[in-house]
Amino acid sequence: ITVTSPNGGETWQLGTTHNITWNSSHSSLNVKIELYQGGSAYQTLSSSQTNDGSYSWSIPSTYNEGSDYKVRISYVSDENENDESDGNFTLAAPPSITVTSPNGGEEWELGSSQNITWTSTNVTGNIKIMLYASGNLYQTISSSESNDGNYSWSIPSTYNEGNNYQVRISSVSDPTVYDESDGNFTLAAPPSITV
Repeated sequence: ITVTSPNGGETWQLGTTHNITWNSSHSSLNVKIELYQGGSAYQTLSSSQTNDGSYSWSIPSTYNEGSDYKVRISYVSDENENDESDGNFTLAAPPSITVTSPNGGEEWELGSSQNITWTSTNVTGNIKIMLYASGNLYQTISSSESNDGNYSWSIPSTYNEGNNYQVRISSVSDPTVYDESDGNFTLAAPPSITV
């Protein structure tokens, strides 16, 4: 038996499906597929699988993240006949973004500068920052910004006053990875006195 995938260096996301593949000289014998972490058995993925060279693995999102996983495949009838991944592969959390400010309840003055902040996990590349009003896109604040968790926003004084705004931040490369303010925030006119 020779494991061909994952064979080392792969990064597979928790909650996704990937094919475990192998070559075998005894296709009539069923195989056992096990997941090892740090050299120890972590989970039996299949105790008896048809030896057709491929197994579709739906990776549970509850598994531990880690970069020290290997797959071992053996014959059910003789577990001493086995092979495992040549190198470690990684199970990683799916990418996520969390808007931390404005997250609801803030009152920011038109014409002022404010920090939009966020956290992200496993998001590669730049992010896009959008301003929504009553659930509809109002303005794109930045179409491509480095994913460093902070953006200094100079709020145009020409924007409409309102208490129905939210910020949405998304991955440029994968717009399905996004988050928006948990609640509405307010854009208000600066205080003024007219004689």
